[in-house]
Amino acid sequence: MLTRGRQDRGKKVPRRRINPSRVRLRREMVRFARGTKRGMRVLDAGAGKSPYRNLFKHARYEAADFAQLSTAYAPLDYVCDITDIPVEDATFDRVICNQVLEHVSEPEKAIAELFRVLKPGGRIFLSAPLFFAEHQKPYDFFRYTQFALRKMFEDAGFEIARLNWLEGYFGTVAYNHQMMAKHLPESLAELRGRGLRWRLAYVAPVVLLHRRIALHLSRFYARLEVSGARLERGMPKNYVVVARKPDGSSSPPSSQPAKAATPTAAPPTRAELEAELARLRSETIRTRESVRDPLADLELPARVHTVVDGVRAEHLTYLKPENLEVLARQVLDADLQGRPGLIIETGTALGGSAIVMAAAKDPKRPMRVYDVFGMIPEPSERDGEDVHQRYRKIVSGTSKGIAGETYYGYRDNLYDEVRDSFERHGVVPAEHNVQLIQGLFQDTLEIDGPVAFAHLDGDWHESTRTCLERIAPHLVVGGRIVLDDYFHYSGCRDAVDEYFRDRPGYRLERRMKLHVVRTASA
Repeated sequence: MLTRGRQDRGKKVPRRRINPSRVRLRREMVRFARGTKRGMRVLDAGAGKSPYRNLFKHARYEAADFAQLSTAYAPLDYVCDITDIPVEDATFDRVICNQVLEHVSEPEKAIAELFRVLKPGGRIFLSAPLFFAEHQKPYDFFRYTQFALRKMFEDAGFEIARLNWLEGYFGTVAYNHQMMAKHLPESLAELRGRGLRWRLAYVAPVVLLHRRIALHLSRFYARLEVSGARLERGMPKNYVVVARKPDGSSSPPSSQPAKAATPTAAPPTRAELEAELARLRSETIRTRESVRDPLADLELPARVHTVVDGVRAEHLTYLKPENLEVLARQVLDADLQGRPGLIIETGTALGGSAIVMAAAKDPKRPMRVYDVFGMIPEPSERDGEDVHQRYRKIVSGTSKGIAGETYYGYRDNLYDEVRDSFERHGVVPAEHNVQLIQGLFQDTLEIDGPVAFAHLDGDWHESTRTCLERIAPHLVVGGRIVLDDYFHYSGCRDAVDEYFRDRPGYRLERRMKLHVVRTASA
């Protein structure tokens, strides 16, 4: 009896073709599914065979499709056009629409309908092609640029969280070569049957060689794409949009013409202008006072100023001297006021701000510094396009560090580099009761006692939310949290606003950085 291996010997086994779009799309969908809570109602608009149903087993998955193609559809909850879905307004918490919009003859109407059926605060995941062969004929109408997608979503009333390439340019190149290998003539016989025999016979070897090379190149670029070697240049094959329906919205913005303008008011009098000027001056003074460091009059020891100058000179921090001094004064004030608890920094980069805080505190007071000490983790679908654009630049390898130096995420042995920087500036971690803790915040950040002060520099939504959930409840009355990225990144801002919304016992102060003050215990 022959073994299976011997039976197959001598036969060519076709190599499985890698589809970068499918691989990337599944990764994106897994990410979107993780942001879908248990029991949420999810609509897959244009579901077809429902390839992502299993990712939403924890939710209430429902499928819709027009079911007009000769294909095996998965069980459908709604057989309908996605421009007219037979459900009430605000029915679904999440909507999926994968590679469907090109098959819709009225795409703006479809986006508006998906807005209608989504609940306020709900999110939609949509992918659509820019470069793809005609398919599912005759229901193939459009291809979409990022500008067309942005306009349709914003016109419908959505807030776009991110709009990015589904795969990099390597994926597009791989597809080009795949199509070339598929459609070039396969043999001399095929060529000779098309007329002009002598010319075709002359170029045939070149054509056939080109076909073989194209086949190998398509596999090569597909593997590069899937491995993560992305280049956002040239032209992508597909775009992905993740957008949110604003809270309180029930329908798209009205397209009704604006009401006629009221008659122009009489020009203000001199007295009115002077009153308005006085009001603006008073408001400017209040704004300056609100931004001013509340401990500006607290004198820092000379050694702290030396450390501030030192870490700035060595480019160990992005923070300006005045921001470093704010952190140092908060730590010093915690000692002077006798507030108990830890000093914490989450996200330390090259360690500059943590070194300053450690130099300012009493060496007996414990301090913990949390960081991955390596490449920054990927943001989530809760982050906006500004965050994802920044992350794409970082992972592309083109991001610059402080003063044009190597970005810290590209460096090797960053943990040792930060520890050595502490010691070089006279703040030996073991002697100053400082712990450097390596790992993701969700894995390492466990607080088992009071917190006197915390500096959070986690950049993205998930990291900021994790830090707030685990630190804020332990903050002592009078203690503060300073958030480095509230005014810089949408994900951080949304995480803070969500956490402290309707949460008593805290006061938010918009200074140079956002300060959160604990005003009362739970």
